[in-house]
Amino acid sequence: MAKKDFWKELRSEILTHSVADHPITNSIAAGKAKPETIAEMCAQLKYCVIDGIGSLGLIIPQVPRELKRALAGNIFGELHGTKKVPSHWELALDSGVAAGFSRDNVDARPMMAETKVYPDTVSAYAARGKWLEALCFVALGAEDPFPVFCAKMTKALKKHYGFDDREALYFSAHVAADEEHAETGWAFAAENATTSEARASVRRAALEGRNMWWNMYSAVYAKTEGKKVPYLRFDA
Repeated sequence: MAKKDFWKELRSEILTHSVADHPITNSIAAGKAKPETIAEMCAQLKYCVIDGIGSLGLIIPQVPRELKRALAGNIFGELHGTKKVPSHWELALDSGVAAGFSRDNVDARPMMAETKVYPDTVSAYAARGKWLEALCFVALGAEDPFPVFCAKMTKALKKHYGFDDREALYFSAHVAADEEHAETGWAFAAENATTSEARASVRRAALEGRNMWWNMYSAVYAKTEGKKVPYLRFDA
C-alpha cells in the first residue's frame, strides 16, 4: 500500500466501527436508554481519564521534544483541570450524577475489564519503549472517533435527559479537544512511522484502541440494558 494512501485507509478502517454509531449511542440519542446506562458509561469514562490518560504519562520521557509540551498539557488538563474547565474525570462524574445518581454511587462503580484494557495496553507499550504505538492506541483508536460521539451525546443529554450545559460539559468539551488531540496523533504517526513495519505496528495499535473503545461501550450496554453487541477483536 502506498504511504500516502495508508493513513487514509487506516482512518476509514477505524471508522468502520465508530463509537458514534454504536448501539448505545443510538439508544441515548433517541432518548431510549436508561439513566443507569448513562451513569455506568460516565463511571467508565472517569476511569478512562484517571487510569487511561494517566498511563499515557509514561511515554512523556520517550516522545520527541516538540511533542512533550503538548502531551504534558493534555494530560495535565485531563487529570488536573484548568481555570476554565475542571478535570475531565470530575466532569464525567458530574454527568453521571446528572443522570439521577449520587456522586458516591457513580464513583464507587468498579472499572470493567473492558475498560482496564486501556491503561494496561498503554502501559505495556510504554514499558517496551513503543511511545508511538501507545499514542496511536489513544489518539487514533479512541480520540479520533470521539468528537462525533460527544456531539451526539451533548445534544441527546440536553434534549432527552434534562442536562444543562454544565452537566453535559464532559461531552461538549471533548468535541473540539479530541479533534485537536487526534490530529496531533495522526501527524506524529505519519512523521515517525516511515517503514512498512512501523506502519503495520501503528495500525495494530490504533485498531486495538478502536476495539477497546467499542468493547467498553458494548460491556456497559450489556450490563445496563441487557442487550448484546458483538465485541471486536484484532485480525492481522
